[in-house]
Amino acid sequence: MARMTTRPRQARVHYKGLPYVLDLVRCRRALVERQVEGDLDSMGSLAVAVGISRSTASRFFAGRPTSLTVTLRILEALHLKFEEVARLEDHDPEPAGTSSMVPMPNRPTRELSLRLDRGFAQ
Repeated sequence: MARMTTRPRQARVHYKGLPYVLDLVRCRRALVERQVEGDLDSMGSLAVAVGISRSTASRFFAGRPTSLTVTLRILEALHLKFEEVARLEDHDPEPAGTSSMVPMPNRPTRELSLRLDRGFAQ
């Protein structure tokens, strides 16, 4: 039997050295809304509309690293504002010039917390 993976509900992101929590559920819901309205018909059509590859669009929805520019272009195509799906986190910022996305677990475990603290260095 195939192993089921859960999609992350949120991602911790860093843009311009500031930490945010990105609501991936709201972003996925907006994609479905755009499909129902007929604006988009697939992840591929979103990618074409935004001018990125389908794999980059998939990375965004999986909570993996994308640039701030790509994030803003995706949100625009989804008819979302950054403030609607991202909230500033109260943690120390990363060094300047870095941008990363780390999926946040639905239910944090000690093992995952340790991996997140070490930056997946294991």
